[in-house]
Amino acid sequence: MPFAGPFGQQRPLGVVGGMGSFATAKFLESLAQRRRAEKDQDHIPYVALSLPDISDRSQAISEGSDAPLQQILQRARWLEQAGCGAIAIPCNTAHFWVGEIKQALSIVLIDVTEITAKVICGMRDAAARDLRLILLGTNATMQRSLYPQTDEKCFGEQFARCRADIQREAIEIIADVKSGNTVEARPKLKQLVHQIRSFAPDAIILGCSELSAISGGLVDDDDIVDPISILADACIAWWENESALVTAARNGGE
Repeated sequence: MPFAGPFGQQRPLGVVGGMGSFATAKFLESLAQRRRAEKDQDHIPYVALSLPDISDRSQAISEGSDAPLQQILQRARWLEQAGCGAIAIPCNTAHFWVGEIKQALSIVLIDVTEITAKVICGMRDAAARDLRLILLGTNATMQRSLYPQTDEKCFGEQFARCRADIQREAIEIIADVKSGNTVEARPKLKQLVHQIRSFAPDAIILGCSELSAISGGLVDDDDIVDPISILADACIAWWENESALVTAARNGGE
């Protein structure tokens, strides 16, 4: 049943969660913190549907299966039919199917890969060399290049030799977060970032929401690109734009 009275003309944000549950909770926390509202009524209204039985995205991509896509679409369509005005999916790997998801919906999908790429492009001075980027994430995110990546050769032979170990460590950290072992995962991520910084990249992309969830103060560093924080900001921008349109329409009708 669509929302009616509580939201008036302005529809809430819909969040397809559960990939994973802790990462979804941290995204919602980020959404509230980055809004910087002075009172409850100023926060972004959302409907979060967190059903964690969605098939493993990375495994499905490696096997050529679209099972997660069908499950994500079921949830997104439910949110659409419930009256949401836009959809956010705080899972990087799920955006492997972003084209199919956009095509299936009649409302906006706030595409974390698209907006993150724009932020990265904005970091590059027109007169400067190309950015040297190192991406961390699931194997699928790495292999399918969901985010800009730099040829590892530009970081030297030592990086090329330890690249597989770095990726393996990132996967282990992601698994720790999914299993609730954040106490050990947080220092592991800090150590991994410290190791990567020794190769002097211009930016390190946290291409998995589990990495974002335990990043803490790292997201405030100039060399860290956090897609989930960027997604939260884009959701806030969408809401503010919708608010302005509703207000203009209301004033125009008076």
